[in-house]
Amino acid sequence: MAVSGIIFQMITLFIMMFAGYVSARAGLISPSFRRGLSSLVLSTAFPCCIVSSVLQSGGAPGSMLVALGVSVAFFALMIALAAVLVRIVPTPKEERNLDQLLLVFTNLAFMGIPIIQALYGVEGVAMLSMFLLVFNFLVFTYGVMLLDGSGDINLRQLVNPGVVSALIALFFGLTGWGRLPDPVESALASIGSINTPMAMMIIGASLAHSDIRAAFTNPRLYRVSFLRLIVMPLVFIGLAFVIPINRMLAGLCVIVAAMPIAGNCSMLSDIYTPEDMTASHATIVSTLISGVTLPLLVLVMSVVGLG
Repeated sequence: MAVSGIIFQMITLFIMMFAGYVSARAGLISPSFRRGLSSLVLSTAFPCCIVSSVLQSGGAPGSMLVALGVSVAFFALMIALAAVLVRIVPTPKEERNLDQLLLVFTNLAFMGIPIIQALYGVEGVAMLSMFLLVFNFLVFTYGVMLLDGSGDINLRQLVNPGVVSALIALFFGLTGWGRLPDPVESALASIGSINTPMAMMIIGASLAHSDIRAAFTNPRLYRVSFLRLIVMPLVFIGLAFVIPINRMLAGLCVIVAAMPIAGNCSMLSDIYTPEDMTASHATIVSTLISGVTLPLLVLVMSVVGLG
């Protein structure tokens, strides 16, 4: 694996985030406008990105099916591991739901796509698209359930652009029917292309709208970041030597587990709990720390033979 490629991608993403920070400080992005952008990305750009990625991947239905099975197992392990960690590591009961959200959902869409592209090329992106399907389904069901604290899933939560786009992409991925009229595919790709830059700018704007001192002096955020960026990917590195699995898929699981907290967490928090900036602060802190931990993890993967 090329560590230099990871560093290049991380710098690019941080520049996007800085652009959002400067725009917010200049008054171009207000808190209410930021929340509107969050809804726009989650409801439009992210779904288009998912469908477009499957259409462009050219993955064979058989390999896509294997990747789908691995991604389901991956997120099942992530959910179980997060539930265990918030009980092993002293975590106040009222903070556990949000902490589990922050531990389960990694930035595999906004940061993962360019990073995986640099490491594994088109085939890696094809495999990642199956992870995106499961991620998208869970973030709008399990994720919303954690945030609203209801303890159950409202069926109406399943009818939203994210889940609908996941089902459409799943159909294309598993049937191998990968063509739509060229103007439609072009439109999906163009709208989906704003996914990463807009999400990173939203994170930067959140930083500008936040109490920076509160964010970087909150021990909770470093606890969650340590579990998210170091403990969880190391667990998956260990599992890669125990579970017989394709090396690319094993490496993909480790990289996805090593990503910082998903921008979706702060964007969902903007929508469901706008008064609580914890998710935004955690996303910012973990993203900045990942600039160091992610290249180091890629180096470790190369040393142990997962590269």
